[in-house]
Amino acid sequence: MSDTPLIGRRVQIDGLRALAMIGVLYVHYWDKNPVTEHLRVSLFFVVSGFLITQILMSAKDRGGQIHIFNFYVRRMLRLFPALFVLVAVGVIFDIDGFRGLAIWPILQASNIYFAMTQNVTPWVTGHLWSLNVLEQFYLLWPIVILLLPIRRIYLLVLAIIGTMIFLRANANALGIDGWWTFFVVNADPIAAGALACLLMRVPAVASVMVSRLAVAVSALALAAPFFLWDGFGGSLSYRVMIQPALAVIICGAYVGYSGPIGWILGNKVAQFISKISYAVYIYHLMIWWLVAQWYPAIWTTGPMTFAILSSITLLAATLSWYVLEQPISLLKLHFPTATFGVAKVPKVVVPDAA
Repeated sequence: MSDTPLIGRRVQIDGLRALAMIGVLYVHYWDKNPVTEHLRVSLFFVVSGFLITQILMSAKDRGGQIHIFNFYVRRMLRLFPALFVLVAVGVIFDIDGFRGLAIWPILQASNIYFAMTQNVTPWVTGHLWSLNVLEQFYLLWPIVILLLPIRRIYLLVLAIIGTMIFLRANANALGIDGWWTFFVVNADPIAAGALACLLMRVPAVASVMVSRLAVAVSALALAAPFFLWDGFGGSLSYRVMIQPALAVIICGAYVGYSGPIGWILGNKVAQFISKISYAVYIYHLMIWWLVAQWYPAIWTTGPMTFAILSSITLLAATLSWYVLEQPISLLKLHFPTATFGVAKVPKVVVPDAA
C-alpha cells in the first residue's frame, strides 16, 4: 500500500463506491442472477457504515460538538434533490400507482412498505429499499456516537451484527416473514463497516487488517462462489462471510493501495462515477421505464441493454449533478457536522501494509 496519511478524503473508497454502482447497473440491466448475488449491496453498505463512523468519530475525537440537527440537514440536502426528481416523474406518469404511494420514498420508508405489502410496488422505487435501510441506520447512529463511550459503541455494533444475523438465520422458527428479513432486517453490513472503522483506530489491529495476507484472504472469500457450488453466492453464509472480507478491502483502500489496484480505484473516471453514483442509483430504474415506453425491446436484459441504459443513466446523472445536486450540496457549508475544539485525534500508524 501507499503511504497515504489517514486524513482527508479517501479517494480509493470513492472508487469502491463506483464499483458497487457499476455492479448494480450490471445486475439490473444485464444479468439478473449474478454469481456473487449479495456483493454489490453489501459493498455499498459496508462502505457507508465505515465512512459515516469515520466522520462522526473524527468529530468526537477532536473535542468539538457534534451537531446532530446539522447532520440530518446535510443528509436531506444530499438525498432529496435527486429523489424529488424520481418522485415527480413517478407522479406525472403515475407509474404503478405512484401517486398514491409517493409518501413512502419521501419518508425513506419504501422498504417497510414493501415488507408490509409483500410486493415491490411501484417498481421504479424497488431499489430504494437499500437506501432506506441505510438512512434508518443514520437516524440513530449520530446519537450513538455522541452519547456512548467508545467501549459501549463496540458492544453495540457487535450486538447489531449478531442480532441481525440471528434473526435472518432463524426467521422461520421465529415466524419472521422473508420480506422483512430481506428489506428491513439488513443493517449488519452497515454495522460491519462501522466496526471496521473502530478497529482501524487500534494500531495493532489495523496493521493486521491491511496486511497483504488479510487482503488476499478477503479477495479469495469474495470470489468463493466462482469456485464452489451453484447458488452459494446467494446464500446466507456467503452474505455473512463477505462482510469482514469487504471490511478488510475497505480498510486497505482507506490507507491506500499502490500499483494497478490503487490506480483503478483512484483514477479520475472512478472518482467521477462515485460523485454521480447517488443519482445513477436513484434514476436508473426510472430511466429504464421511460426508455421502454418508446423502445419496448429494451426490457430484455443483456449487453446491449446494459450499454444503452448505462450510457443514458450516466448522462442523466451527470446533468443532475451539475444542474441540481451540486448547487444544493453547497448549502451544506452552512450546516457543519461539528465544531472542533482542541484536536486530540490519536495517530494511527499502519506498518508493513499491503
